[in-house]
Amino acid sequence: MEHRLLRAFVAVAEELHFGRAARRLHLSQPPLSMQIRRLESHLGTRLFERDRRGVALTAPGETLLGRARHLLAEADRARAEVERVASGAAGVFSIAYTAAATHRLLPRVVPLIRARMPEARLELTELRSAEQVQAVRDGRIELGLVCAPVDALDLALHPLEQERLAVALWQDHPLARRTYLRPRDLDGQPYVGVRPDIEPGWALAARRAIHATGARLDIVQETDTKIAMLGLIAARIGISVVGESMRTLGREGVVYRPLRGLDLRVVLAALTPRQPSARARTFLSFARGARGAHGAHGD
Repeated sequence: MEHRLLRAFVAVAEELHFGRAARRLHLSQPPLSMQIRRLESHLGTRLFERDRRGVALTAPGETLLGRARHLLAEADRARAEVERVASGAAGVFSIAYTAAATHRLLPRVVPLIRARMPEARLELTELRSAEQVQAVRDGRIELGLVCAPVDALDLALHPLEQERLAVALWQDHPLARRTYLRPRDLDGQPYVGVRPDIEPGWALAARRAIHATGARLDIVQETDTKIAMLGLIAARIGISVVGESMRTLGREGVVYRPLRGLDLRVVLAALTPRQPSARARTFLSFARGARGAHGAHGD
């Protein structure tokens, strides 16, 4: 049964007058009468009795009326739900993130997304930046938060934040007495870093930029996570160069000093298909708004 025919039937059943039902449906009376005859033919029974006194529902018509109202209401609810998902207001919103996004960006944006899209279920997955590229291509995530640059010319990269570099060192390290440091101050210092393959976009760039100044890092340990790296710094195994947002992790025994004289920034960007989903566009809008409200780090 076509929903168009059911709507025509309900209108006539509630008005018990073809003329009023036609006006309600913005139709002329002949097409409405034709729709009712078509529905009756499909069901193989009369739904209305028509005589000089007016229009009345038959017993089958009475039975159909309740069912038709239910079916039409369900169709309206289904349409509204599909529209909410298509607009990004509902459904599963899948986001992948690199650890750097948890320092400032996600704490600022996630509450805004949840307030704007209360019916959407936020699904967050931690992935290395390089792994997010294929996840976006495969459609497993709608948006990734990566440390740029990444090799993804077929996708869209949206820069969100950039931050200066800082030196993380144990609190009574001799260099901790200085207000800021320069690359030459790191020459020969024992160095602890996250493995370059974890976030090559900035890890390798930072090391190469420091080497380009003539300073040489003595790499004594590499870790899988920044949390472990900070633990090793606190244990006086070595120092490290990090994005200044690492300060938010607040590791006891570790202090940070700005690194000047190095033309390099850590860039946090969103990765999406060329045509981002409605939810991804909303996320980007909030992320840029949060950046504007708090200032672009390093600008």
